[in-house]
Amino acid sequence: MSRSSPTSRWSVHRIAAYYNQIDDLISLQQDGALRNLTGADAVGAEFELEAQWQNGLRGRISYAFQQTEDRQSQRILTDSPEHLAKLNLSVPVVKNKLFASLEYQYTGRRLSAAGLNADGFDIFNFTLFSQNIVKGLEASASVYNIFDRRYSDPASPFHRQALLERDGRTFRVKVTYRF
Repeated sequence: MSRSSPTSRWSVHRIAAYYNQIDDLISLQQDGALRNLTGADAVGAEFELEAQWQNGLRGRISYAFQQTEDRQSQRILTDSPEHLAKLNLSVPVVKNKLFASLEYQYTGRRLSAAGLNADGFDIFNFTLFSQNIVKGLEASASVYNIFDRRYSDPASPFHRQALLERDGRTFRVKVTYRF
C-alpha cells in the first residue's frame, strides 16, 4: 500500500515567552524633557504558525501578548500595546508566478505620552504579487487599509496633539529587477 504525500504542512515558526529587565531607561516627557527612569520590566509570550498546501496556498498566523511597565511607578509604558495579531493568506493565481495575498492586522490600545489611550484597531491589506514572470523580475501592487479604517497612534511629546490620525486607504506599486 503506498502512502500519498500530505496535502498540507503545518509548522510552528516560533513559540517564545520572555521577561526583560531594562535598566536606566531614558524617557521623553510630555514637556520635551528627558528623564531617567529606574527601569522597565517587560513580560510576554508570542507564537507563529505557518501552513503550506500542495496547491500553493499558504497561511500564517501570529499573536503576541506583552506588558511593559515602568518599574518605579508600575505604569504601562507609552505606545506599548498588550496585544498584536496578524493573519495572512496567500493564494496562487497563476501557479508559481502570480499570487494574491490578504492580510489582517490587529494592534491593541496604547497609551500616549499625554495619558490618553489610542484605541486598538484592525486593518486589512491586499497584495497581488508576481515572482519570476521574467527571470529576475518581481512586481507587486498593494492596497493597505482596504476598508479605510480610521485609527490613531500615540504622538511623541514633540507633537501638539496627543494622538496622530493615520492614513486611510493607501496604494503602492513596486517593481524589482535583479541581475
